[in-house]
Amino acid sequence: MKLNLLPTTVSKGKQAKSGIVLSLLIALAGAGAAIFVSTSSAKALNDAKAAYEDSKGPAEAAYSKSTEADAILNADSSVALIRDASLAEAMIKHNDVYPDLYESVRPYVPSFYRVNSMYATPTGAGSSTITLVGTLKTYQQYADLMLAFSRYPGVVSVGRAGYQFNDNIVPNLTPGDQTGTPHKPSEAPVPDDKLARLTYFESQVQPQGYTGAGNFGSGTDSTRGAMPDYSLVTVTLTVTKDLQVPLPRTTLTSAGGGAASSAMTAGGPPAGMGGPGGMMGGGPGMPGAGAGAGSASSSASDNAPVGKKGKADQSD
Repeated sequence: MKLNLLPTTVSKGKQAKSGIVLSLLIALAGAGAAIFVSTSSAKALNDAKAAYEDSKGPAEAAYSKSTEADAILNADSSVALIRDASLAEAMIKHNDVYPDLYESVRPYVPSFYRVNSMYATPTGAGSSTITLVGTLKTYQQYADLMLAFSRYPGVVSVGRAGYQFNDNIVPNLTPGDQTGTPHKPSEAPVPDDKLARLTYFESQVQPQGYTGAGNFGSGTDSTRGAMPDYSLVTVTLTVTKDLQVPLPRTTLTSAGGGAASSAMTAGGPPAGMGGPGGMMGGGPGMPGAGAGAGSASSSASDNAPVGKKGKADQSD
């Protein structure tokens, strides 16, 4: 059996010495950390001050240049130059508006509808009207015309007018016509009696020689109209297309810069011609079909000629 004969004060004295040494080490480490933090903070502050002084000169130069640029831009000559450049850019951009619109409509024109003329007019911001004049033959084609143009993207409404119904009809029975022989609405009923029928057909007026119907065979460059048994039909499309053009005088006399937002509404077409910005095509047999100017036009001298020639429409 081993006995511990040392007093307890001896072991506690050793522990006190170890604690003192550890405390001194911690104090030295804290002092070193404090010195490091203090010196690094002072260095970072000095570096920041130096960077500020280095950037102060370029910043002042940039601010001075910006102030000078603002003064130049706000000068009357610069405002006028920017306004003129913006107007010219808007007018040049508008050159393709009408031709692009006509080219977008052409794929939706059915083959049975022979277009003589096509023109567009602006009706407000984001809206315009396209008017097509052409010929077709049957009432079924007249009905299908609505379906064909209803496929056009952005169409709001489709209107049509001008069809002359002249297809054969089955008439009501009469004392002289108990069979109900089909005939055209403009003709009298066909009688059943053989001799009366012979007299009826002999009395029918038949065209003799060249009639000049629709200007076909005239040898001139005039627009071809409707052939016999055909109708001249006008189709009106309301679409969500913006055709507004800048007004130079309004823009140049305004106080602010940029292109004017006011619109010019073009009038209808003269007789036998495509309207403002209109396309015009000749019918079959028409030599040298003319093309209307592909730009909006107006009698006012301050309206800009912003279009270019449209292509002649091809006949069916």
